[in-house]
Amino acid sequence: MNARGWVAIGVAAVIAGSVLAASGAMPWGDGPPSPPIDVVASGSDAARAAGEVTAPPSDDPFAPAIPIVESGSDAARDLVGETYVPLPPMHDPFELPSIPVVESGTDAAWIAHGEEIINVAEQERLAERRRRIEETFGANSAFPPNPESELGVYRFDLRILQLVDSSRGLDRLNYYVNSADNSQLFLASDLGDLLPPGTFADGELHFVLRQADGDTLACGRHAEVGEACLMLGDDFGSAFGWMRDMRLHRRFLDTLPRVPQTLGEGPGGNVQGIRGKGEDGFMQVWVGRHPSPIATQMPFLGAGVGVMKDFRIRANRTVHRTRWEGGDIDGGDLVVDLLELAPARMERDTSLYRIVTAFTAEGLAEAMAIGSQVPDLVAQARAIREALDACPSGRAGSDCRKFHRERMKALDEGMRRQALDFGRRHGLPVGEE
Repeated sequence: MNARGWVAIGVAAVIAGSVLAASGAMPWGDGPPSPPIDVVASGSDAARAAGEVTAPPSDDPFAPAIPIVESGSDAARDLVGETYVPLPPMHDPFELPSIPVVESGTDAAWIAHGEEIINVAEQERLAERRRRIEETFGANSAFPPNPESELGVYRFDLRILQLVDSSRGLDRLNYYVNSADNSQLFLASDLGDLLPPGTFADGELHFVLRQADGDTLACGRHAEVGEACLMLGDDFGSAFGWMRDMRLHRRFLDTLPRVPQTLGEGPGGNVQGIRGKGEDGFMQVWVGRHPSPIATQMPFLGAGVGVMKDFRIRANRTVHRTRWEGGDIDGGDLVVDLLELAPARMERDTSLYRIVTAFTAEGLAEAMAIGSQVPDLVAQARAIREALDACPSGRAGSDCRKFHRERMKALDEGMRRQALDFGRRHGLPVGEE
């Protein structure tokens, strides 16, 4: 037992003896003598050795008598032998397994987590580009369309240079286009020998004008008619109808998924080839992958190449090559290549010319119908002449001759009126009555 134990026992014994003696339960004089008790001063080294604990000096009258130390500290362990047993950590049900940290934007981030970097600036740029493409697709040309009548001032805002590969060889063709209605102007100096011979007989051709509805006027000085524009009718057949008919154009685009995309040689460059079915056969069209900035509501601008509206992606696209399968006069393919498409200004005034429609399909059909009457008229004139010769001579035959001469005059007058009426209606010079 240590000193602190012995001191405690001694103190207890002294106190117990005093109580018993005072109560008469224990005689003071009897029994063995008590062991002597060592009295030590509180606060002394002997008292501390005996186990006395004193509070440190303090001015606070309420300070605890025993020093307070933090549980789990070295002081608590040294002072009272405190032993700290840490509890095992509790499992947190919301704690996720640890995830390896990788740097955003690296290949490791893409492989581990499929991370995709969203370039906001690039997305905004693409959205603005798509908006401009859609805006151009929905907009009409700001250039005014040309007159619907044959007489007037025709104006053009685009120039196209193209190469035509046909059985006759290679022909460069330069012409002007109105972006609002796809009317076209071909100057005589740019046509060379492309115009059929004899169009102006011995006259001088100035220009050829293709109207928006497809009718063609050849204007110049005609040897017999003078300053005139000869209407030649619709020079484009049904295979070309999709160039000005939105319904036919969309029908051509709608055939693409059902038509085998077997294409001939392309023009090269950043283009895409497509193959569809037109009214009279198959066509191959190579369009630029980038949209065209030219605004128009026409399905097509140009004579085979130029600009087309692509309703599949809602964009106007530049046509760099068109191949009409079997479209040449010898049964081969007719190929047209775009060499240049640029803004330009050109105009011509057709009011300076007489409009002649005698050479249209309708005019020629009417002229042939009139011509078919000639044999019958000649036969009638021959019969009248024979009847006139058979009239009696002298005074006796005067009435007979008068009757048949009036018949001949009426026949001649009818033929003349018919010819004059045809000439007036078709713009031919008929002279005075």
